[in-house]
Amino acid sequence: MLLSGPGSPGIGFRSEVIALTDTGLGLVGRSVWTDERGDQVFSELTGEGTKARNRIVGTIVGGTGRYAGATGSYEFSWQFVMEAEDGSIQGRAAGLKGRVRPGQAGAGGARP
Repeated sequence: MLLSGPGSPGIGFRSEVIALTDTGLGLVGRSVWTDERGDQVFSELTGEGTKARNRIVGTIVGGTGRYAGATGSYEFSWQFVMEAEDGSIQGRAAGLKGRVRPGQAGAGGARP
């Protein structure tokens, strides 16, 4: 994932998500974004999680390194691209938007 555009940091992340989806209750999961230095951002995910209604909301709950103590939220719609034989899914986040507030210097915000 690459955060680019006006006001964005232009940082690339590898994003990994573990989520459960249920057509009645929607999606619940966790995400970790890892940047090129190995620093991570942790978030909780909720949403509708169905093909017809796939708006997902993330709440940032901390991180490591330069993201320790970070808070914020984001939202996007998921566009599936490919499902591998091992069950992993690679796709595209459409309409990603949100805000992140950096943690305080020396904050111990790691929370996987």
